[in-house]
Amino acid sequence: MARLYVYTTLPLDTIVKLVHSHLPDSTPGIDSANKKLNSLLDKEPRWLHPRNESDMGRRVAQLSNSPARVAAADAAAYDRLLSDSDALRGSPVNIKQEATASPSQANKMLFAPDMAQSLGRSQPEDYPHRLRRSFTTPSSSTLATADPDDDNVFSPFLRRTSCLSTATDHTTGSFRQMLAGYSEPYIRTVKRLIKRFTAPFIDTSALSPIAEGPSTVHAWLDDADGPRAFTAEPHPLPDDFLNCDLYLENGICHCSPESHQSGRCWCSDHFGQYSSPWVNVNGMTPAGWQLLANGPSSSDVFECDVLGNTVLHFLAARGSTEMLLQVLETSLCNPVIGVRNTAGQTFLHVITARGGQNLSHIQQLVFISCPRGVDIYAQDVYGRSVFHILRAAGFPWDAARSTSPDLNNPCFHKRDAFGLVPTVSNAPDIHFDSMYPGFDAFADHSALNFGPSIGSTLETEARLLANVRVAFADPSMEDADGGNGLHCLALATLSSDSVMDRHCLDSVTPDRSAAKRQRMSRILDSSKARLEFRLSLVNGLLEAGVDPNHYDLRGNTPLMAFAAELPEDNDYKTGPKILEALVEGGASVHARNRAGETALHVAVRCGKKLAIRTLVQLGTSVHARDAEGRSVLDVADIRMMSCRAEDPRQYARHEACRAWLSSSKGLAVQRPSVLDEWRRRS
Repeated sequence: MARLYVYTTLPLDTIVKLVHSHLPDSTPGIDSANKKLNSLLDKEPRWLHPRNESDMGRRVAQLSNSPARVAAADAAAYDRLLSDSDALRGSPVNIKQEATASPSQANKMLFAPDMAQSLGRSQPEDYPHRLRRSFTTPSSSTLATADPDDDNVFSPFLRRTSCLSTATDHTTGSFRQMLAGYSEPYIRTVKRLIKRFTAPFIDTSALSPIAEGPSTVHAWLDDADGPRAFTAEPHPLPDDFLNCDLYLENGICHCSPESHQSGRCWCSDHFGQYSSPWVNVNGMTPAGWQLLANGPSSSDVFECDVLGNTVLHFLAARGSTEMLLQVLETSLCNPVIGVRNTAGQTFLHVITARGGQNLSHIQQLVFISCPRGVDIYAQDVYGRSVFHILRAAGFPWDAARSTSPDLNNPCFHKRDAFGLVPTVSNAPDIHFDSMYPGFDAFADHSALNFGPSIGSTLETEARLLANVRVAFADPSMEDADGGNGLHCLALATLSSDSVMDRHCLDSVTPDRSAAKRQRMSRILDSSKARLEFRLSLVNGLLEAGVDPNHYDLRGNTPLMAFAAELPEDNDYKTGPKILEALVEGGASVHARNRAGETALHVAVRCGKKLAIRTLVQLGTSVHARDAEGRSVLDVADIRMMSCRAEDPRQYARHEACRAWLSSSKGLAVQRPSVLDEWRRRS
């Protein structure tokens, strides 16, 4: 049901009839269907539904671009060849089953090696043989084959999935009757979505039992499906393009091994055929050679590439330090001296990151640039200033200290995504006075007395709330995990009922009627009252001066934490307002953690539909890729591959994330190029 709802324009009553076409007597009423849809996709899911056939066509086209999903569809088609049944098996759409899911340990052997390779993971050798058949992208001859529906919005999907078996592509009379009035390409598309693009589950009943894993509380912080962190300097970045010809000529690939092996690195797509006024993949342009020989003229000053690199970025990447100093002393480039590229890099980031730099030259550049309006503490998308890069390059603390003209600047002491602090500041004094009216009334969990076995759980919750209090008086406060008040608020639970739910603490009430009254009176963190209070706390912390771009010891920002943690199963309006408040308060939607993830990647991993829509509306890039080169659609795919068959809600929410991101509003693509990732957006 969920798959058809987020990928087709079909009305819900038609979807229900299709889902239950093999057992029409069991077809539920529309009210029941709406309740089940809400249980899968939360309240008011209509915005997830394609608005028209063009939107639908874009969604299914991107679905057919997914190697993992097409390989799974291939396996589903193969299953049907071995079965005499025409039932819709293998799909988690039975409405009665959808509402009775129970959690269990996620199975880790969920996709074939070819799917794994496409997502940067390896798989066991003894995986079933039929799923080891390699998936190959349709050849150019296949794609060029004449199709009567070539000008139809569904033709890309139908062509790309034509490599699958056509044994189940014939439409039965009852199926065609239910879709009367729809075009033939539309009917074939719906048929393939039902028969082939089933949820990528495997039957876990035959597998050996797996011991229960750790609690799922804040599971996103230690997610097996998450990307591996960078082990060295993060690449690619926009300044890498200024050396694209050298990298390609010498076979240099600074990208992660996972990104390289899966074909998501710059040497695989040749920097997306990048071209600039000064350099392209084939080498230096005449203008580039002229700049290196004679320096810029007035006509060169405002030249820039599609990544926001200026003539100063180019000279910092390819010219000599002496020339750059001479250019700065002329004041010719003052109009662009502080310009940052799409990764937030100034030309000082670029020159400092070059190997073999002389410290005195770097210091001269800083001292010349500072009075000309350059923010020398400017941070790139990984939270790194020039001083972070100096320290990462091996220069000692006193080198950074002697280079900084303002030792008291807060940015001089900030941690970057990789945990590096240019220097060490004294820990602030901690004061535990409550600074927010009404806080205790919302945050008191002392009434929960469940004994010593869960004392540490409640202590952790209480500590988070205490840290939020502290942050109002001391905005620079950090907890043991390096998080500030906003991090703590994102992780904190504001209602006792949610504490009980989150930590599986059952309150024993022998009286059934009393137990029912207790359930009816529960106030959860997903309620409007609690979310509005959380919003007021966010605004209060921002006004108090808590940094919305602070990195904790794991390398995550508050925006990432809120994107992962905000509940979406009740009030669907206030959660987005919290994300908007953070961004309005200065939080960067482009900030990345040490695994290259933006807040959007984190939201997709957690299946947060409202968060992804809000972040896209706030300007985050849907083409960003993590340290393993995975797009947001890749992330959705790998999460669906890990979904438990017993938990269709988890599958439905990740499918919905994927479908909306690939819609005409989300505009995500399966495999963005390196150039797509960093290109300036209009």
